[in-house]
Amino acid sequence: MRTDRGLLGPLHVLVTGASSGLGAAIAIAYARRGARVAVFARRREALEAVAARCRVEGAADAVALAGDVTQRGDVARAIAALDSRWARLDRAVLNAGIALSDQAARSFAECCTSDAQTAAAFDAATAESIMRTNYLGAVFFLEPVLAWMRGGGGGRIAVTGSMAADGLLQRSGPYMASKIALRALVDGLRPDACGFDIKLSVLEPGFVETEMTEGVTYKMPFLLSADEAAEAFVRGIEAGRERVRVPWQMSACNHLARFVPASLRTRAAAWLARQR
Repeated sequence: MRTDRGLLGPLHVLVTGASSGLGAAIAIAYARRGARVAVFARRREALEAVAARCRVEGAADAVALAGDVTQRGDVARAIAALDSRWARLDRAVLNAGIALSDQAARSFAECCTSDAQTAAAFDAATAESIMRTNYLGAVFFLEPVLAWMRGGGGGRIAVTGSMAADGLLQRSGPYMASKIALRALVDGLRPDACGFDIKLSVLEPGFVETEMTEGVTYKMPFLLSADEAAEAFVRGIEAGRERVRVPWQMSACNHLARFVPASLRTRAAAWLARQR
């Protein structure tokens, strides 16, 4: 069974949700390492621009695959196109995600200011849309990617979650639920995947400067640029780490918060919500 140490030539890397933000930055980080990079997202023009940037940054190959992660037909066509172009797939970073129901029109700012994810005006359609993109968008790619890697002797898959899975992000129940589900999915698949020399990682950022965070008026603690976060995540993937969390300061604060009684955390969150 092939191992990463036995790879010949550049890495073959697929990144979803790669038309901007963290996904684009991860694709570019791999391009700078000389990888062959495939980027997948809905916005073709933006995706082509990312692929062009990857070529400039040193990618051995860069291909743009337009599609929607929530549509299994789009996923199947993208994998088929890659299979006809590449002999193997070494890395997959399943990064696509939204904070509210319409990625093109909604930002993370609205995630924590809208009532749609709260008890005040809970909206099932919003919750469904978030879960379809954030969770099923990864699930639909996992099936063909795992099959490809099983047949090819192994590889590494990273799924972008969030520190929101720690349960501390206000006014965002469905968003947190989607990220908790991703964490559990990766943790549950990991033991079996090891038998096929497939390593699974979950990437859990805090606040990152992307299109999703544009327009946020409240202070985002320990804010990172997309490039900084991407470099940290790629290093973590290549090191084989099971969970990669950046920035470390926010991760540490979240861990410390676990020692605060749940009832006290709930009252504090309710008080903070009233201050907005």
